[in-house]
Amino acid sequence: MLSRHSSLNLAAIVLGSVLKLGKKNEVQNFQLNTGALMPAIAMGFAATTGNREETPEEIKARLRKCLEVGYRHIDTAAMYETESHLGEVLHEVISSGAYKREDLFITTKLHPEDTHPNEVIPALKRSLSALQLEYVDMFLIHQPLHLTKGAGFKYTEDSFLPLDLVGVWKAMEKCVNLGLAKAIGVSNFGTKQLRLITSDPKIRTVPAVNQIEMHPGCLLPKLLDTCRIMGTVVTAYTPLGSPGQKFGSRAILDSTIIQEIATKHNRTAAQIALRWSLEYGAGVVCKTTNSTRMAQNLEIFGWSLDKEDLERIKAIPRFRLLDVTKWCNSTTSPYRSPAELLEDWYEPDEEDSEIKR
Repeated sequence: MLSRHSSLNLAAIVLGSVLKLGKKNEVQNFQLNTGALMPAIAMGFAATTGNREETPEEIKARLRKCLEVGYRHIDTAAMYETESHLGEVLHEVISSGAYKREDLFITTKLHPEDTHPNEVIPALKRSLSALQLEYVDMFLIHQPLHLTKGAGFKYTEDSFLPLDLVGVWKAMEKCVNLGLAKAIGVSNFGTKQLRLITSDPKIRTVPAVNQIEMHPGCLLPKLLDTCRIMGTVVTAYTPLGSPGQKFGSRAILDSTIIQEIATKHNRTAAQIALRWSLEYGAGVVCKTTNSTRMAQNLEIFGWSLDKEDLERIKAIPRFRLLDVTKWCNSTTSPYRSPAELLEDWYEPDEEDSEIKR
């Protein structure tokens, strides 16, 4: 694990070795600050599909299919309530010898109701039991919030509890020391939260990953640069704008700009949007139940967008899907306003972050 006192030349996030999936797809890996390799594209397993919940059998079938197609990075969370369904399949494919455990990269996340120093290790042990694994490759703090039990997605004034992010991060470090997680990171963290947990002199571990909303309508140059300097890999969720979800938008895939660039490169609009994140040095977590699109989304390596493409994409109107206003209030939340949580969005830099290919 990278010490906060070590050289931070890992700021130049590099794509590591290639995971070969046959003639068609070669998935590149990010080298984490632990030295481990993380596949740059993941399949996400939140249970919502469109306006309904996937059934357990549909979740399990989707995992089997995505493994068959070539995905090796699986992204889930305690909050998604899909870990036990995934665990059945993971146990099945590992115990049968179809896949080696070391060939799979499993990410899960700490439930916001467990964002307390005393609850981190028990929470991860519950996730491991559900996943039927001895360890996860990546364990993330899901949100920089501590919520009451049963709060769900309500975020009322009564939902918030005092938050000790430094104490929680120290407990995350213990998860690595105990062998329960190979690496630890965060999700939905802005620059202020990242600096808070790394400024404590007793903290020795820099987050390996920060998973954030990122798509051609949502670019956070300041936050990307902060993560690059720290040696933290950014992973983009909703990289296509989540067009199939009730909270999502088709603004990216229906964009004339994206479609024209797709025609130019003989690619799909989704491939252009996913490749865009890679051009900015970020991995992607995508979700689809369609096996054809699963395979197409893997074909984002071995080619690039050019400078003209990237300049054109800047013209796409900015928008965010995650409404962090519900995470803020003047009494019980640790954040009085959205700008306190994501100043990188509400006070964006004028200049774009340097593109790292």
